[in-house]
Amino acid sequence: MTLTGPPMESSPVMTVERTTADRDLLLALLAPRAAGGPRRAAKILLQSGRRGLEQLVDGLPVDERQSAIEIATHLREQGVEVVFFDDPRYPDRLRRAPGAPLALFCRGPIELLEQTSVGVCGSRNASSNGLRAARACGQDAAALGMVVVSGYAKGVDTEAHLSALAAGGSTVAVLAEGISDFRLKQSYGNLPDGALSRLLVISQFPPRQRWTAGAAMTRNQVIVGLGDAVVVVEAGAGGGTLRAGEAALQTGKQLWVLGFPGEDPPGNQALLTAGGRRVANRAELSDGMRKLATEPRTQGLFD
Repeated sequence: MTLTGPPMESSPVMTVERTTADRDLLLALLAPRAAGGPRRAAKILLQSGRRGLEQLVDGLPVDERQSAIEIATHLREQGVEVVFFDDPRYPDRLRRAPGAPLALFCRGPIELLEQTSVGVCGSRNASSNGLRAARACGQDAAALGMVVVSGYAKGVDTEAHLSALAAGGSTVAVLAEGISDFRLKQSYGNLPDGALSRLLVISQFPPRQRWTAGAAMTRNQVIVGLGDAVVVVEAGAGGGTLRAGEAALQTGKQLWVLGFPGEDPPGNQALLTAGGRRVANRAELSDGMRKLATEPRTQGLFD
């Protein structure tokens, strides 16, 4: 049976013949509903494997399964794949992070998830200094063959993504909404030919979920989890960038906090006080990334 075939009562949706990609899409859509939430689904996955989730999914009403087949068909047409927590392609550094997602909906080169990367966080309403710093971070990471991971928001995120792609590098855009709502921003239309082939878009949320402030906070945990180090470009006194920096420190992630001419932004000051490493200029940032790109992941950059 193909993905678009109707789920019959006598032929459960997860046990009929399908491709592995089709089954994964359906399981990612239905398992959280069947298990009572993504965390319970993740627990069942660890205890009973995929089969345990499939058995729960097969007990869902026919209309829910049919709706999932329609959504999965649309996702497949968009080139979306799923990487589950137990998939070898799921990056170990994210798997070890607190609250690691059950699955990631992915569109683009999934192999970027395993490459050495730097998470870049900063204000949506960054200063001119902050935007220049984000561009420098993206350019230098690209020159070193590192992947830039950021949140696809305006401001710092956009500058980091675009500068990495324009410099011939790769980037991962971590969405704070479902992947069905992903639209390429106008500014990405000015990139060199072929640059977008080096963009991976991922989301941990149901494909049709809308953006919320809470989802943006949760999304930042994935940015931190994916990065071998995290750069805080410009953080306010509160908000997602500050929380991301705090999460990096709590999990023992290397946290680089950019210094500014004159007075540092309030969030940067707080993170420096909490234990972040101040990076005073571009040369220091580039040197840190160079060491990160060449040293084994088991070693700390400043050990």
